[in-house]
Amino acid sequence: MIGGGEQARDASFDPGLGIAFEGCACRAAFHVGAVEWLTENGFRPAAVAGASSGSLVAAALATNRDDRLREAWMELVGSAVCDWRRLLRARWPFRMTEIVAGAAQHHFGDAKMTDAVVPLGIAVTVWDNWHFERRVITGRHQLRIAAVVQASCFVPGPYWQMVPVEGCPTFDGAWLERVPVDDVERLGAEKVIACVSNGDGRLLKGALRTVESSPQADYRVLSPIEPLALGAYDFDVARSLEAFAIGRASAAAFAERNREWLMRT
Repeated sequence: MIGGGEQARDASFDPGLGIAFEGCACRAAFHVGAVEWLTENGFRPAAVAGASSGSLVAAALATNRDDRLREAWMELVGSAVCDWRRLLRARWPFRMTEIVAGAAQHHFGDAKMTDAVVPLGIAVTVWDNWHFERRVITGRHQLRIAAVVQASCFVPGPYWQMVPVEGCPTFDGAWLERVPVDDVERLGAEKVIACVSNGDGRLLKGALRTVESSPQADYRVLSPIEPLALGAYDFDVARSLEAFAIGRASAAAFAERNREWLMRT
């Protein structure tokens, strides 16, 4: 049975369940806590997808590295996003490129999208034929996971290095759709958990003018049960640990609330 609370126990999750992770920059620490609780209670996804920072969590889960997610995130905690002294050396002061690229390379190395043990999708936004187009990189692409994650996170300003995908300028994978719910279904899941960082559980799309997204898949939203104090580019230690804890508690509450939908049929 799937149960609430922090105590891990045997679970009978539906094997057709997949999970999609919202792109929400450093607030994805919430995803880390949610994944911890779900996997400790027996969840193994049929497919996973993520956009932007959510791609880091999705890739870890899809390559059986989820047990190291907290450790990986804590290596980032305390990082300074901006160092104005870099201007004296004619370097861009914002450090998100180094932070994300270093973490992705350290934890995924030369692993390729084809190395995922469950179907994995990472959303990117490419500039092609004079317009932005959303694409999802999967195991059909012979690309390194670390490179695709870095490409999916690129936002001009906080990041200075773009990683082109398939010869196209590539930007944040959450620009056109923040939570890749339907992509998880297309990868083979029958039902999808949508993991988002906003407390009202909204699925949003749009980089500048956000609107509600309406996925076609059979999905339920896993959102924080209390507000996250963690900001978008915020590696504060205490707030990160609090986000982990809220993620765990929110996953437990989600499981209790959606018991029948989550259980094996």
